[in-house]
Amino acid sequence: MIEFFVADCMLLALAIIVIAVSRSQFVLNRAAHGLIAAATACGLAFTTRAFFFPTPPVIVLFAHPSLGTISLSFDKLSLFFLGLIQCGGIVSSIYGIGYLSHYEQTRSLKPTIAATAVLFLSMQVIVIANHALLFLAAWELMALAGYVGIVFEREKEEVQRGSFIFFAAAHVGTLFLYLMFLLLHQQTNSWEFSAFTHQAYLPSAITTIFWFGFIGFGMKAGFMPFHFWLPEAHPVAPSHISAVLSAVMLKTGIYGLIRVITWTHPIDYFIPASLLFIAGTTAIFGIWNALAQKDLKRMLAYSSIENIGIIGIGLSLMMFGLQHQQPLLTFLGLAGALFHTANHFVFKSLLFMSAGTIYHHYHHRNIELMGGLMKSAPLFGGIVLIGSIAICGLPPLNGFASEFLIYSGFFEASRSLSLYFPFFMLTSAVALAFVGGLAVVAFSKIMSMVFLGSPKRPPEHDVHITKYELVTLSALALAVFVLGLFPQIVVGWCEAVYRDLFPLSQGLSWSSSVGTITSVGTIAVAVIIVIALMMIAKTRLAARRSVRTSVPWGCGYTALTARMQYSGTSFSDDIVNIAGKALNVHHDIHLPEIPLPATSSFRTNAADLVLNRFVEPAGAFVSWLVEWFKWLQSGKIQVYVTFSIIALLLYLFLAFQI
Repeated sequence: MIEFFVADCMLLALAIIVIAVSRSQFVLNRAAHGLIAAATACGLAFTTRAFFFPTPPVIVLFAHPSLGTISLSFDKLSLFFLGLIQCGGIVSSIYGIGYLSHYEQTRSLKPTIAATAVLFLSMQVIVIANHALLFLAAWELMALAGYVGIVFEREKEEVQRGSFIFFAAAHVGTLFLYLMFLLLHQQTNSWEFSAFTHQAYLPSAITTIFWFGFIGFGMKAGFMPFHFWLPEAHPVAPSHISAVLSAVMLKTGIYGLIRVITWTHPIDYFIPASLLFIAGTTAIFGIWNALAQKDLKRMLAYSSIENIGIIGIGLSLMMFGLQHQQPLLTFLGLAGALFHTANHFVFKSLLFMSAGTIYHHYHHRNIELMGGLMKSAPLFGGIVLIGSIAICGLPPLNGFASEFLIYSGFFEASRSLSLYFPFFMLTSAVALAFVGGLAVVAFSKIMSMVFLGSPKRPPEHDVHITKYELVTLSALALAVFVLGLFPQIVVGWCEAVYRDLFPLSQGLSWSSSVGTITSVGTIAVAVIIVIALMMIAKTRLAARRSVRTSVPWGCGYTALTARMQYSGTSFSDDIVNIAGKALNVHHDIHLPEIPLPATSSFRTNAADLVLNRFVEPAGAFVSWLVEWFKWLQSGKIQVYVTFSIIALLLYLFLAFQI
């Protein structure tokens, strides 16, 4: 079966060759994306088969006396994330054909499609690399490909700003990964991941390695306060790239964080408690920030931050289980995190791609100026509604199933652990429920402002969904239902990952100890049946009665227009104001000065608190500092030689002191 993985890599290489030689935009779009889809489909065939191998396949690339053996290892955790990446390659490539067809006559598609191919190649290497240097090389390549994918409309100022922030954040995170791997090499005298796993570290080294890894991988995943690049980069990228960045690339950070946990096994209670606090804060303020936004894709970007927080909560439960040798709690935390990772890939891909279709209809992302899409595109509206229900964690769809595991982890921790854990877990469960409530309000806002009511301003053309977009969105909507109705399938995969990561753990049978997960599918079926019966009853009752239509009540004012409908800001204003200044919402109000004013205005702007109050001022300080030292650039060779000698002497002094 290794030949399928080789075919994956060769087809991606062929896609890059086709991109280089093709002259027709029409052929380029379809041929290159078709090759990317075929490559990842071949890879998925290999991954599916390899997941059931008794021993993980290993591909040795080459061996070096100093560097060790550089190889690719396919254990269960790698294969789980590899499968998600390959599924992402299939759906984003098919959708990308329809999305980029709108640009075939106006701009070059080569850089973006080439970036897509390189992005999926590098992400696959990241999750199967068994060597730190190979991992870091693929990590850097992923950042570069992501940057090229984002700058599709490079002439726009917001694209230039968002891509720069993405690239800078990516390299700050990479710096901490370099430090983490240097510490691991110092402790193990090896660069191979297999050596990192079976090593006893000093407690101080464990803490340092974990936090370096958390900053590096957390920056990529989007944990607060390292999230600030997501709402800047995701909205300005093409929607099929946004879907890849949010639904797939963020998961490489989650993968790396799980690796760090399994390498170090932190014994300090402060570490999982801190992770639980950070993850909970990420989830709450991620979705709360989404509520304050007017940009559709910016809302979805903040929603991704929320879901990363939920995944982090599951990982913190896993760490508590490891520390207290509670296999069921460990499994619930790991399974909840992995299951929600898979679910987030499905419904966030669906929503970001739907946002791209909406953008092509309106040619802007401001939900305040949208409305009425449900009348002109009811099938499309139904698909988006499915994704919205799923991301809110409501039954009968897949988001409910994965969050059910995390709630079960809270209850198991309260039952099996003593001291402060019952209160701690109860507080966390309430916080997660609060996140779910905010998510319902946020996506009710999207559905209400974009799909219901009347258009605030006439769209430029009718809704046109290409066959590629329709096939992709329908497949993702179907996956949302399947994962919600049959969660035991994914839980079985999670159990295989658990047994592979922790082979010395006590016996665990999810079918007996976590058998209630099978009832989730039953609950989902029951909910669908009840909803169907209610709809049938409503339809029959409505058929017996005459329908009366009338104009909306205007409080005595009869010249109503579509602009007088509720805005997105007014829809969520009360809930946003509860958070106060934490959401960094600015109000620009020009009140009327006379009884019958000619003009008055009210605008709101929700800038990211971390970016606006901390990152940008820090960047301005660094720029000022660099400008202050500009006098050193005198152009005289004597000055440069002098500084080189001083630096050399300083390094020698430090070397001998150490």
